[in-house]
Amino acid sequence: FIEIYHKMNCTILVVTYNGLKWLPKCLKSCEAYNVIIVDNNSTDTTIQFIQENYPSITLIQQIENLGFGAANNIGISYALKNGAEYVFLLNQDAYLETYTIETLINIHKENREYGILSPIHLNSDGKNLDKNFANYIKVNNTLLFDALKHNFTKSIYEVPFVNAAAWLLPRRTLEDIG
Repeated sequence: FIEIYHKMNCTILVVTYNGLKWLPKCLKSCEAYNVIIVDNNSTDTTIQFIQENYPSITLIQQIENLGFGAANNIGISYALKNGAEYVFLLNQDAYLETYTIETLINIHKENREYGILSPIHLNSDGKNLDKNFANYIKVNNTLLFDALKHNFTKSIYEVPFVNAAAWLLPRRTLEDIG
């Protein structure tokens, strides 16, 4: 029941722009969730791929490239208006591991003081840290050491910044901060 509740109350938001080479893997990992795609006026066959292969996805097409931030704001607004308790921002070139979102939601329920939760960002083969993510976490020696060992000793590690390739945003964060 808990897993079903999370999936129904969490919307994944993917901003796309000419993302066809990444979307099959990205969207395959999201199939169990409500998904919103805000497309920033792709000129490849991204739109056609989504419409043909994922007709249940909410597709919001833009007539110009508004940029990542504005497109996310459009999708977040849509998700909140449609009852999402959590919005998960996912880059078009990223994908989810099984139970990532459920794990983050469970961690948030026990640590409500955190406004953004992000999983560990791995590289494309899943064997090492993403290069940008590794740079961001260097300020937290415990996280860096645990990540290098692939042995995480805590459920939450505080960092001053993590890029929005994979963010879980609780409704309250979005309503309080905007």
